[in-house]
Parts: sequence; C-alpha cells; structure tokens
Amino acid sequence: MNPLKSPILLQNAKVIAGRGRGKGLGIPTINIDLSAVPKDLEHGIYACRITLAGKTYKGAMHYGPRLVFKDSVTFEVHIIDEAIDSVPETADIEIVGFIRPVQDFPNPEALVERIRRDIEEARAMLSA
Repeated sequence: MNPLKSPILLQNAKVIAGRGRGKGLGIPTINIDLSAVPKDLEHGIYACRITLAGKTYKGAMHYGPRLVFKDSVTFEVHIIDEAIDSVPETADIEIVGFIRPVQDFPNPEALVERIRRDIEEARAMLSA
C-alpha cells in the first residue's frame, strides 16, 4: 500500500541534532525538525530524495515513534550509499514512496535487519 498519491516536498526543513542512535547502529540519519512535517503525513518508512547544499541524494526516511527504544516521534533520513561529513542547517526532502508502517521489534538487532531491507527497497524505488 502506498498512501502517497503524489510526491511530497519539504523545502528548507530545519536540520536538528539527534541522539546518535542511528550512527551507533551503523545507519546514521539526518534529523529534521517536526514542524516541517505535513500534518497529514502518515507515520511510516518512505523512500525519499534529500537535497543538501545543492546536491541530491537517495534516502530512506522514518517518520514516527521509535518503538524499540520506547521513544518519541522523529523524522529522520538515512542517506543511501553516501557519507556526509558536514550537514547544512536546512534540507529539501522529496518523499516519493511508502515502504511500510512503523512497527516494533524485539531488539535493536532485529530493527537493524529490517532497516537494511527498507534501504534496499528505497534504493529500488528511487532507481526505477
């Protein structure tokens, strides 16, 4: 199921500091201030493109609560196949496809395994 009828564009979304969990799991993310998120966007995992300082990258995006960690809602993007040394203060994000709803996992290892599959699915969507 893809709840997106057309791509959603967030322009000049404010980049904020995260807790570093993604980096600790080997899947670093760029965290976006929740005020940039459209109110009608469903929680879930999405394929996206993220533009930082004029360069566009493929991304896998999570929007929703971090259930494994019993933590609050976040909006974060993992950049696929690229390492970013310096993140600017703002980002443009084009959300192009829904991958799955947010779900809980029994432990962080199971979460990482699923995230890796989500990244593969996002890569395929963005390459089509």
